[in-house]
Amino acid sequence: MSYSNSIKSLIDIQDLNITFDEDCVKQGTFKGKACKYITGTLTYNPTHCVKCGIENKNFTVFKNGTQLSRITLPLTGVSPTYLLLRKQRFMCTECNTSFTAKTPIVERNCYISKNVKVQVMIKSAEAQSLKSIAKDCSISPTTVQRVINEVAVHLKPHHTKLPKHLSFDEFKYAKGAMAFEYINVLNGDILDILNRRDNFAIKNHFIVNYSLNDRRNVETVTIDMNAGYVSVIKELFPKAKIIIDRFHLVQLINRSMNKCRISVMNQLRTSDNEDMKKYRRLKRYWKLILKRKSALSSVEYKYYSLFGQRLETSIVEEILAYDPVQKRIMSFIKPF
Repeated sequence: MSYSNSIKSLIDIQDLNITFDEDCVKQGTFKGKACKYITGTLTYNPTHCVKCGIENKNFTVFKNGTQLSRITLPLTGVSPTYLLLRKQRFMCTECNTSFTAKTPIVERNCYISKNVKVQVMIKSAEAQSLKSIAKDCSISPTTVQRVINEVAVHLKPHHTKLPKHLSFDEFKYAKGAMAFEYINVLNGDILDILNRRDNFAIKNHFIVNYSLNDRRNVETVTIDMNAGYVSVIKELFPKAKIIIDRFHLVQLINRSMNKCRISVMNQLRTSDNEDMKKYRRLKRYWKLILKRKSALSSVEYKYYSLFGQRLETSIVEEILAYDPVQKRIMSFIKPF
């Protein structure tokens, strides 16, 4: 295998019109970072003029210098790698216009190789951020997002039938903007993603892509505590029941319990020593209040600072007794 073919094999180039010299690999810098430059030449004899279409006979189309392009390649080693490709320029005597040699390794007017774009798509299927992918591929996060968007248009699935059990959710993307997704609850498959989560976009999507009979077959829709989804679901899925996701219910209960505890602590924050002692106890042992009643130990004595030798159950009972409202709220919520 020749030296040129070895370089092609290393950087995954199959274009026979590209050749490399022996000393084509050099170290350099780009935007202040160390990198590798691989210098190559792209040339061939064109069969016709790409502008006017005249056949190339008797030097109708002749070679007219070269144009240097810097093409981003996948990493070789730990440094960003760039191909400095000298592309052959051609001049047509018939129409007096010039054009540049083409290569399949990169799209027209683009300086990012197709191999880099393939690498972006492979990494985007993993749990990686845009910045992480951009760093591994030696491109910007904006370019990563653009490549993903271009491919997603062609790969976007179209589901003609809805499952019986759906789940709505939203997530952040692209500078804090919120996207909407709906999921098959039974197997966890993401059915589709919308780049907007407003009611108009959601209604329009389901009305355009799914018939009313199909939407009537939906039995349940699981959502978080976003009240905006309720009216949309009732309109789109007439027979569906709305289920609040249990994670958000537990989260709401925890926040309510903490809010009640902090309110009691603020009342106890006085100059009285006994009140301050209660304040410190509430601040130190707040996690015990959030534990399930069945998880509290009622048989094992341990030493607790500010209490001494106690049972977990007795500590919680004493803390809750500091305020009647707190005790009533906690006793109602805790069994659940």
